[in-house]
Amino acid sequence: MRAPALALAALLVLATAGCGDDASEPAGAPAAEPSSAASPSAGGAPAESGAAADASVPVLTASVGTPDDPEAYVISLVDASGEEVTELPAGDYVVEVEDPSTTHNVHLEGPGVDESTTVPETTTTQWRVSLQPGDYVYRCDPHPSMVGELTVTDV
Repeated sequence: MRAPALALAALLVLATAGCGDDASEPAGAPAAEPSSAASPSAGGAPAESGAAADASVPVLTASVGTPDDPEAYVISLVDASGEEVTELPAGDYVVEVEDPSTTHNVHLEGPGVDESTTVPETTTTQWRVSLQPGDYVYRCDPHPSMVGELTVTDV
C-alpha cells in the first residue's frame, strides 16, 4: 500500500509546482525575450507587438516597401488618415512600424529619438516616442535615397 501513497504524493507535488500568479516563471526558466525588435532609446521605448495604443496618444505608421513588393524602394510616415507626415506638434506618439523587407529598414532619428529596425529582419512593432521641437529624418540606412523629413513644432 505504500506505492499508491507515494504516487499520490508525487502527483500532488507535480500539480502544485505550476501554481502561482501568471507573472511567475518556473524555476530555472530563461527570461522571456521582448516581442519587439527595437531597443529602447532616450526618445522612445518599444511597445509590445499588438499592444493597444492609448487612445489619447496619436498613432503614426512608418513603413518600407509596398504591400505588393516589400523590397520596393519606398519609405513612408503617415498619420491615422493616411496622409504623409511633414509637420507635427511636439508631444507623445506611437509609431507603428511595418518592415516586411529583408533589404530595407526603418530608422527614425531626431532630437532625443533614435529608433530603428534591422536588416535583414522583417518585423511589425511599435515605438512610443516623445517628439521634441526640431527636425527629424526617417530613412532606410542601406539606401540613402529612401528618406523623408518632418518638422516638430512647439505646441
